[in-house]
Amino acid sequence: MRRARPLLGTLVEIEVDGATQAAAERAIAAAFEAVSLVQRLMSFHDADSDVGRINRSAFRTPVTVHPWTARVLRHAEVLHAATDGLFDCAVGHEFIRRGLLPADGLDHVSPGGFGAVRLPADRSVCLTAPVAIDLGGIAKGYAVDRAIATLRAAGIRGATVNAGGDLRVMGDTDQPIYVRIPGGGLLPVGSLRNGAIATSSSLATIDRGGAPHQSPGSPPDRRAYSVVAPSCVVADALTKILVQTGNPRHPCFGSFGATAFISVDDLQSVAA
Repeated sequence: MRRARPLLGTLVEIEVDGATQAAAERAIAAAFEAVSLVQRLMSFHDADSDVGRINRSAFRTPVTVHPWTARVLRHAEVLHAATDGLFDCAVGHEFIRRGLLPADGLDHVSPGGFGAVRLPADRSVCLTAPVAIDLGGIAKGYAVDRAIATLRAAGIRGATVNAGGDLRVMGDTDQPIYVRIPGGGLLPVGSLRNGAIATSSSLATIDRGGAPHQSPGSPPDRRAYSVVAPSCVVADALTKILVQTGNPRHPCFGSFGATAFISVDDLQSVAA
């Protein structure tokens, strides 16, 4: 059974195998609710979301967040340290400056990075500088993981969740995987079982220091940057490292049990 809903700024598709129709319907509905909760908690656009409250208040007073938001921020903290700052979700100011994110209620925000984020053990968040957090580079992968966890808790043993290129497969059956090339079509890149893959483009990435990865006026980058990892939250985040470095052999991929590759039409660069 396959169902799809518009969530997270894309179309989220959930496919379940080996279950009765009634069981599949219940499990899929619960999985969509998990994705919806991630969206409500981590939306930059919603002033009442955890991210909205952090960006507006955490510079002045600690903000307590949902356990899922705290978990994503912990992932972001680990990735920021492991990549020497290449993964940084506290560059919201640059996205606002470029008109890619709204500035409503965020006039106080200034340039900075994740080094200004403090995560005490009580699920509160403090900012030592008025930076803005944007979890757009990691929350979608986490939502896919939550959907898979929800399906598993419902007794499902074979499923695929795809949120606009952030995809995770549960089960022992190989699933064919395709990557969408910017400005092109779908490219078959192999198969996947019990794992995750995320694909990004240079247009969606800002380098460390706030510069866009692709300069205005430069030829369009028609490469697709993909990472395969045990979880989708890691795969999603590490695509930003692949875009910035262009190096599928960067040591951070191996440290997270991930594999990276870059696709250009019918050509692929692959590294373990």
